[in-house]
Amino acid sequence: MAPSSELPPPATSSLGLRMRSGAMDSETSVRRRIAEGDTWSADAGTQAQSDLGTRDEPRARGVQTTSEEVQEDRTRRLRDRLGLVPREGQSKVRDEAAEAFMVIFETFLQRFEGDQGSDEWGARVYMRQLAQLRSDEGATVYVDFGHVMAHDERAAQALVENYLRLEPYMARAAARARTKAGGGSGDVTVSVHGLPAQQRIRELRSDRIGQLSGVSGTVTRTSEVRPELVSGVFRCAECAAEVGPVEQQFQYTEPGVCDNPVCQNRTVWTLVVERSKFADWQRIR
Repeated sequence: MAPSSELPPPATSSLGLRMRSGAMDSETSVRRRIAEGDTWSADAGTQAQSDLGTRDEPRARGVQTTSEEVQEDRTRRLRDRLGLVPREGQSKVRDEAAEAFMVIFETFLQRFEGDQGSDEWGARVYMRQLAQLRSDEGATVYVDFGHVMAHDERAAQALVENYLRLEPYMARAAARARTKAGGGSGDVTVSVHGLPAQQRIRELRSDRIGQLSGVSGTVTRTSEVRPELVSGVFRCAECAAEVGPVEQQFQYTEPGVCDNPVCQNRTVWTLVVERSKFADWQRIR
């Protein structure tokens, strides 16, 4: 019996040429795709770039936007608004655009002038607020969005589009300004009011997630004020090591693994209440 013939050698044409060459045996097609993996990847990358568009070209219709693409687009627009240019080898952990906004916001808190006051702060309304936090035993500074817009319009627009991302940096800037104002130390919550556009709750859509929005409505019922865990310190149930603080991501979030290299516990934790941070929480209907 004559030996079976060997499979033909892999073709050197591109994926597009192979598709036009007609029907092929399935095994041969697989072998050729493996042999020409580099060419196929290059063609696929070119097609993906064509579908998604570039910074200067609009996205092709019919392509669905993923959450990663939305975040990338918001990051690009934030850099553009703040006048930042991405650097080669930039760290993926450090958010330079958000840090630049933090500097702008701290300068705003320290220098913005409103109505003239009779104390040492004169017309610097936010430094007066921050200085009073010590005597009032408060932890919230109330910022008029119109003031931010008057101070730096680009920063104000960036705040609207990237509020969830910039909110921790606003709090850090306010805490630093509080110390300089003599209002003591500790965390500060920034409450922004006076947005020019108001929306009804029923008008809110998913594209507003992460952005700063002003809403209007009628409150018919409220729950009691309860503590909400903001960041937690956890004690390992196996080696008693403390891990954290762990920022909470809209749900009760425990550490992924114990910091003790000998332990490696992943499942059993106890919340250390006295070292964790809480905020007031209330349901409004």
